[in-house]
Parts: sequence; C-alpha cells; structure tokens
Amino acid sequence: MNAVTTSSDPDANSDDSPKYYQPISTVDSGGEDEDHGRDRVLSDQDPNPNFYHLPNGWGWVENGVSSLDLSDKDHESDEEEEEEEEEAMESERAIERAFREDERRRNAPLTAENAVRLMEAMRGISFGGGAPDWAGQVPEDQWIDRLRRLRRPSAAASATN
Repeated sequence: MNAVTTSSDPDANSDDSPKYYQPISTVDSGGEDEDHGRDRVLSDQDPNPNFYHLPNGWGWVENGVSSLDLSDKDHESDEEEEEEEEEAMESERAIERAFREDERRRNAPLTAENAVRLMEAMRGISFGGGAPDWAGQVPEDQWIDRLRRLRRPSAAASATN
C-alpha cells in the first residue's frame, strides 16, 4: 500500500503496530481490490456515492439515508383515505349534534299540558314497597309540603341542642 495518510492517528500506517489494532479512520471491509471494485460500481451505476447496491438487490447505507421518495404514487389510496376520514368526521359531528339536541330536550321545561299528562300517568303507578302508615291519611294536595317537613330538621330541635 503506497498511500499517503492524512489522518491524525500516528499509528495508522506504522509497521510496528500490533495486528489487532485498526484505527477507525482506516477500517475497511475487505482488501484494496474490493474497494476499487466498489468505487468503480459506485461511479459507473449510481450517481450517489453514499449508496452501494448489494448483489441481492438490497442497498447498504454508509452515511445515513441516501434517498427518500416523497412522490405521491398512491394517489387513489390517499383519496380513499381522505374520503373515509371525511365520512368519519361527518358521522362524529352527527353524533355530537344528536347528543346536544337530546340534552337540550331533557333540560327544557315541561309545558303545562305535558306536566298534567305526566302527573296523571304517575297516579296510576304504585310502588310495591313499604309505604309509611301515615301515607293514607295525607290528602294528595298536601304531599309535597309533608315531605319537605320530613326532610328538614325542625327549628325547635336544633335550638335546644
């Protein structure tokens, strides 16, 4: 090998260096003939010197990514994906709209007519549980007042404590 080395490693071409030592800057994967052959293949076939094609069709990358194809070859599949995304977005908008309308309907106050219909329907419902003994003694128009009195503690009981 009759090459002049410009590396900063003084032992790179020294005959005194042990056989197992190989500086990083001069490590190669084969003999000189293979390197010259590879350089010839690179210069003859591929305009990109950083990419070497192996005989099996695969490429060997030396210095990172050699090329990146950003062309839109799958234009039809992209259009289909966009249509599917648009359909999904429209479906989601319809679901959200239905939830808002349902919530608005549930929160809307009852009209007087609907309130009467609801009260008449509830009169026909009986709960098969235990009604208190005094339930039969209270007239229907006084139920709400009686229940409110039962729920809140009396002012006299809290004043004595």
